[in-house]
Amino acid sequence: MYGESVFTTMRMIDGHLNDWNQHFNRLKNGVEFIYGPFIDQDEWVVLFKNRLESLFAGETGNKIIRLTVYREQTRASLKSVFLSSLDLKLHYSARIHDPLAHEKMYKLRTCPAILRPTWWPSYLKSGNYLETILAQKIYLKDHDDDLLFISPQNTVLESSVANIFVVRHNRIYTAPLGPQVLDGIMRRKVIECAPQYFSDIIESETTVEQLLKADGVFGSNSVKGLFLVDRIDEYKITYSEEFLDVFRLLKSRVFDEKT
Repeated sequence: MYGESVFTTMRMIDGHLNDWNQHFNRLKNGVEFIYGPFIDQDEWVVLFKNRLESLFAGETGNKIIRLTVYREQTRASLKSVFLSSLDLKLHYSARIHDPLAHEKMYKLRTCPAILRPTWWPSYLKSGNYLETILAQKIYLKDHDDDLLFISPQNTVLESSVANIFVVRHNRIYTAPLGPQVLDGIMRRKVIECAPQYFSDIIESETTVEQLLKADGVFGSNSVKGLFLVDRIDEYKITYSEEFLDVFRLLKSRVFDEKT
């Protein structure tokens, strides 16, 4: 109820679930934060992972896999706070992955960030999208693809579906992790691999003024991989062929390989 859940979404390539261990560890941390501690003690992690892996054991091909964990509530009553991990409900979905759907450039519309409390951990990927849906209704205009959340200090945070990277003078900047910035699996891979293609990658705040002077802007998530942004509000970004070549190499390294 009210979107209370923890979830992760992954890409399967030829039956291989990409970055499964990283996704599981983040999901596990979120589940423990929301629903733990469990009476299974240390065994709950193994039990939980086995239950999840049994859901997609028979899947083959190229697909998008979504795993959601929630706790069923009984109307007008509260259950005991002492839970076994086996009491958690699991929801599983799989759909065919269309690689051509992720080749487009995105158009972003800036809007004020939906502020979370300071205790909100960056690994918590919660399933309540009500506030985001309302923000989309208020701010998105025709031909916009997504929102770009801006902090009260006028700095770039993330979009509603992706971590955001800003390229200036061959350096990549991305917002530090925190309540407003998710610890994305693809974000980690970009940070690890980007120095091979750009002079540096820095976890630092970027102002909107600096954003509009960027040489390039791209987003990342585990389904879309890396995607370029070609418009922010009314500002159009034009890319050189040299930049596009380097970006394609980075994208291929972090997204197109089985890991």
